Amino acid sequence: MARNTGKTSEDIFESALTGVGAFVLRNTDLYDAAKKRLVTGNKPSDFLVTHGETWYAEVKSIESGNRFSFSSIQQEQWRVATRVNKAGGKYFFYLHFMAEDQWFKVPASVILQSDKKSLTITDVANHRVFFG
Repeated sequence: MARNTGKTSEDIFESALTGVGAFVLRNTDLYDAAKKRLVTGNKPSDFLVTHGETWYAEVKSIESGNRFSFSSIQQEQWRVATRVNKAGGKYFFYLHFMAEDQWFKVPASVILQSDKKSLTITDVANHRVFFG
């Protein structure tokens, strides 16, 4: 079975947002850089999106199960999400539960203020969004 790199979910996200007229800037991550033999540092998020306002967007694909573990958030993403949140900016985690093909747009503040180490689909149900 192929390793889940998250690229399928990122492509769906990018297509959905550009399809409604958003400007979507995709940051080069380590996976993309390795394929192109580029050098890159840590990235703050997968995307920077502008559609009336601007926000950071980190796409996380959950291949199986109904739980998103915070351990998949990279240290730089934690750091930037915290700083953006404190500065009054917008940073969202887009969670794609692949088995159910359900998407959730979760504000970083929900994760930053959580006393848990993960969130279930039930925990984020009120953040559901529809792509496609």
